[in-house]
Amino acid sequence: MKLQIKVPLLVIIILLVIGTIFGGMMVYFQRKASVDQFQHMAMTLSGAVQGSLEQGMLSGERKQTQEAMLRIKQEEMVSEIVLFSPTGMVAASGEESQVGRIDTDEAIRLTLQSGEVSMQTARQNGRSELWVITPVFNKPECQICHMPQNRVLGAIKVGLDATPVDEQARQQTLFIGILGGLTFVIIGGGLAFALNRTILSPLSRLTESAQRLSYGDYSARAKGDGNGDEIGMLAQTFNKMAESVELRTGELELSRQQLAELNIDLENKVEQRTNELSALNAIITTISQSLDLHKIINDALSKILAVMGIEAGMIHLLDEKVGYLVCLAHRGLAPEYAREITRLKLGQGVAGKAAQSGEPVLVNDVEASPEAIVMIGERGKFRGYIGLPVKLQNRVIGVLALASYIPDRFEPQTLHLLSAMGDALGIGVENARKAQRLEEANKIREQLLGKLISAQEEERRRIARELHDEASQSMAALAINLGSIAETLPARYRDVTQRLETLKEQAIRTAGGIRDLALELRPSALDELGLPLAIDWYVKDRLVKRGLDVKVEVSGPKAKLPPYTETMLFRVIQEALTNVVKHAQASNVSVQLQIGTSKVIVQVEDNGKGFDSEAALSRDSARRSLGLHGMAERVALLGGTLAIRSQPGQGTCVRVEVPLAKEEADG
Repeated sequence: MKLQIKVPLLVIIILLVIGTIFGGMMVYFQRKASVDQFQHMAMTLSGAVQGSLEQGMLSGERKQTQEAMLRIKQEEMVSEIVLFSPTGMVAASGEESQVGRIDTDEAIRLTLQSGEVSMQTARQNGRSELWVITPVFNKPECQICHMPQNRVLGAIKVGLDATPVDEQARQQTLFIGILGGLTFVIIGGGLAFALNRTILSPLSRLTESAQRLSYGDYSARAKGDGNGDEIGMLAQTFNKMAESVELRTGELELSRQQLAELNIDLENKVEQRTNELSALNAIITTISQSLDLHKIINDALSKILAVMGIEAGMIHLLDEKVGYLVCLAHRGLAPEYAREITRLKLGQGVAGKAAQSGEPVLVNDVEASPEAIVMIGERGKFRGYIGLPVKLQNRVIGVLALASYIPDRFEPQTLHLLSAMGDALGIGVENARKAQRLEEANKIREQLLGKLISAQEEERRRIARELHDEASQSMAALAINLGSIAETLPARYRDVTQRLETLKEQAIRTAGGIRDLALELRPSALDELGLPLAIDWYVKDRLVKRGLDVKVEVSGPKAKLPPYTETMLFRVIQEALTNVVKHAQASNVSVQLQIGTSKVIVQVEDNGKGFDSEAALSRDSARRSLGLHGMAERVALLGGTLAIRSQPGQGTCVRVEVPLAKEEADG
C-alpha cells in the first residue's frame, strides 16, 4: 500500500476514534442530565400524589381515595399508581382490578420496612418506565386510627412513562452524530489534502526517481527541488547522489571489463595450482600408505609418472658408506640402459650430476644440446629429461629423474611441483629407514629380552635348587639337632631346654619359608608334571590356603608344552593370581587353560574391586604397573596377545592367547 493511501487513512482513523470518543461522552452526559431531570420530576410527582391523597386517607374514605387514583392514572405520563397498606396489600390503584391483591415485589417490601424512597427502571410492553415508591409515614393526625409505634402506614407506587426521555436522547444522539460526521469529513478531508499536497506527492515523485535509478536509469532526477523545506533538501541530495552514481557506474563498468580480463588469467592460474596441489597430495598419500622402502619407491614413481603424464623415470638412493647411487625403481627405460644405470658414481649420468651438484639438471631438447647426456627408453632416445635431487634437511639422499620423448615437456612452472614431490619422497624414504631401524631394534630387543628372561628363569631354577638342597636341608638338620640337645639336657636346665625348643620351631618355620621361596622361584611341579598340574598346585598352595574359592578348568590334550612356552605362561598366570591376592579383594577366582591344536588360551577372572585397565597399561603408569607390563612383554615374546578387561567395582578378566607351532601342538 502506498504512503499516499496509508497517511490519509491513518488520519481518518485517528479523527474517527477521537470523534467517536467525544461524541459518546457528549451523548452520555446529555442522557444522564435528562434522566436525572426525569427522576427529579418523578419524585416531585410522587410527593404531589401523596399530598392529594392524604385527605382521603385521613377521613378513611376509600372510595374517594380510589377515585383520586383513577383521575391521576388518566394523566398521560402516569402509567401506574398504587397505594399499599403496611402488609403490602393494594388498598387503592389506578387499576380497580388490582385492589385487595398482595404485591410481593422486594422493592415495596423494603420501602415498607425501612421507610426509604426507592426507584426502579424497567421495560414493560415495549416501553421504558420509571417507578418511584414513597413511604406513607404515621403522623399525629393519623394516630386516631393507627398505633403510635407504627412508623410506616403504607407506600405509594407511581410509574411514569420514560419513552419521551428516550426519544429525546435518540434525537440528541442523531444530531451529534450528523454534526460530528460533517465535521469529520470537512476536517479529515482538508487535512488529508494538505498532507498529500505538501508531503506525500513530493515524496512519491522522489520515490519514483529512486526506483528509476535502482533499475539502471542513471539519468533519473527528482523534481521540485527548489523548495526550502526538508523534502526539497532531500530532492537536492538525491540529485547529487544520482550524478555521483552515474559517474561511478561508468568507472565501475570500465573496471569490470579490466577485472574480467584479469579473472580469466586468475582462473587459469587457480586451476593450474589446484591440479598441482592435487598431484602433490596424491604423491604424499601414496608415500604415507607404507613404511616399506622398496614399496614406497616403486609406488611413488608410478604415481608421479601417472599424475604428471610423463613416459619414463627412475629413482636412485645414495649409499653414503660407498658413495654410490643405487637404482631402486625405474619405469619406461630400455633394458640395456636400465642395466647401465643400476649403480652410478657421483657425477655420472643425469642422476650422478644432480646428486653431485645438489641442483636440478634440466634438458628440454637433447638434439639442441650437443653436451647433453643421452637417455634411452623403450621407444628410443628421449628428447627431454630432468634430474631432481631428493633432499632431507638440505642433505642429498637420492635423485628423482624423469624423461619424455616430447621436447620442452618440462616447463619452468612444473619445476617447483616436481621439487615438492622430491621433498615428499625424501621424507617418505627417511620414515621408511627409521621404521626399518626401529624394527631391527625391536627384534634385537626381543632377542635380548628373551635371553634375559631365559637367564632369569635358569638363575631362578639354580637358586631354588640350592635353597631346596642346601639351605632347606641344613635348616631341617639344625632343627633335629636342636631337638636332640633339648632332650639330652638334665631337668635342671629347663630354661635352656625351652629356648632350644623355641629355636627348633624357628628353624622349622625358616625351613618352610625357604621351601616356599624355592617353589615360588621355580616350582618343581612345572618341570616334572607340566603346566596344568603346576597351576593346580599353585592355586591350592597360594589361594585356597587364604580362603579364596578357586575353580581351575583345563581342556585339551594332556601333552606337555615346550618348556619355554610353559614357563612364560606360568609366570603370566602367577603374576595375575598374585595381583588377585594383593589388590583385588576378591572371593571367587576362575582359572581356565585351553590347549588347542594351534593355540593356547589362558583366562584368569575374579570378582574383585577391579581397576582402570587402560590407565594402568598407559605409558604414564609404566612404573606403577611393572607387573602388567611384564605380563605383556612375556606374551609378546611368545607372539601372542594379552587382553585385560576391568573397571572399578566390576572385577577383572585377564585373557592370553598364544599361537603354537605345529610341532609344539603335536608335543
